[in-house]
Amino acid sequence: MKRVACIGDSITWGFTLLNPWKQSYPALLQGLLGEGYEVRNFGYNDASARFDADTPYVRKGVYRKSLEWNPDVVLLMLGTNDTKKRNWDPAVFRKDYRRLVESYRNLPSNPRIVLIAPIRIFLVKGIALLGVYPDTMEIGVRPAILEIGQEMGLQVIDLVDVFQDSSLCLDGVHPQREGTRMIAEKIYESVFAQ
Repeated sequence: MKRVACIGDSITWGFTLLNPWKQSYPALLQGLLGEGYEVRNFGYNDASARFDADTPYVRKGVYRKSLEWNPDVVLLMLGTNDTKKRNWDPAVFRKDYRRLVESYRNLPSNPRIVLIAPIRIFLVKGIALLGVYPDTMEIGVRPAILEIGQEMGLQVIDLVDVFQDSSLCLDGVHPQREGTRMIAEKIYESVFAQ
């Protein structure tokens, strides 16, 4: 059985969904993959890739559990919370994101690592809710993830065009059921249906 670890923040965890255990993108991806795969959700609300951010992913128990699980495939989608003003530093983000990737690359299972550049951040009535910023995502985080993927020879899935407007993310950040379905399908088609 192939083990698929979904690493991420509240978008991965399924924040705002009525039943994240059935409606988050990892849960839906499990349904698409079926038998022969075990997909686990290692998302943590408010997590950042930076090791010194307000909520560093690497300091959470889910990070250690994801490493201990020794996955065959790692789907890494972090960066949205790194767009917060107090968290954003381009050089530190790139350095820590690479370190995070290396921690999975060094696992005994030698997993296939796929970087996922997150969905867009939308303004809601002209306001960046939750303190995350669309401009920082588009001129900072997204290009950094694409560049790191190229430099490290890893597949990158860019979710920038999955949603064209905020109708699938009522708070501008967290996808609702239709949105998580679209994310799961995009990942399935890009990684597993080849």
